[in-house]
Amino acid sequence: MTWNWFDLAFPWIGGGGAVVLLVLLFGTNVLRSDLTRSRWRDPAWLSWLAAVAYLLHNVEEYGVDLVGAAHAFPDALCTNLKLPAYPGCPIPPAFYLAVNIPVFWVLAPLVALLSRRRPLVGLALYSVIFINGLTHVALVAKTGTLYNPGLLTAVLIFLPLSVWVGRTCFGPGRLSYPAMALLIAWGVLLHVILAGSVIMFINGLMGGTTLASVQVVNAALLLLVSWIGGEYLHADGLKRTRIAE
Repeated sequence: MTWNWFDLAFPWIGGGGAVVLLVLLFGTNVLRSDLTRSRWRDPAWLSWLAAVAYLLHNVEEYGVDLVGAAHAFPDALCTNLKLPAYPGCPIPPAFYLAVNIPVFWVLAPLVALLSRRRPLVGLALYSVIFINGLTHVALVAKTGTLYNPGLLTAVLIFLPLSVWVGRTCFGPGRLSYPAMALLIAWGVLLHVILAGSVIMFINGLMGGTTLASVQVVNAALLLLVSWIGGEYLHADGLKRTRIAE
């Protein structure tokens, strides 16, 4: 297995997008939905911040990690699965693009744009952020290593930001707790689908094209589930009710 230029360039392209979004988030009011409240309590603003968080996480995983290793996550994944490092690892490079591009380049800005009318949809990416952050921490306990590619942004950005969003955007007069439970549960299931498809591929139960396709469907399901949750769990009260200061 060999990497093409886009396999290696995509985290840096996304990182450039994150810098642009950071300027807009902290230097302008373009991405805010209500100037009468703090941006840190604005669900639309927090939706865009979720996209930034994961684009930065991609830089650590696929750009350069804390110890200076380039494109480190694929080899780390293969090692954790007891597979040889690349080029010997059988997981196709397209898998990593299929995991990241649909969710963080397509879905993340889409749900942020929808966040003003559908706040739960706007916060859908936090389901991935929270569970992924916990996964990186769990790997430390499982492997006995002090670091894995992505751990720094998981600990410093993902988990604190997830806790903040949970406390700020959910509860009485805000999004419902069942809606929050739905996002957490679907974040778990999304990771189970991702990991399960990899295991099935390794064991010859699906091909590389199907493996990549599953990741695209996974992204679409996140949008669908959060949309339905907003309809049936009284989750979109933020359209009418200001988040408590």
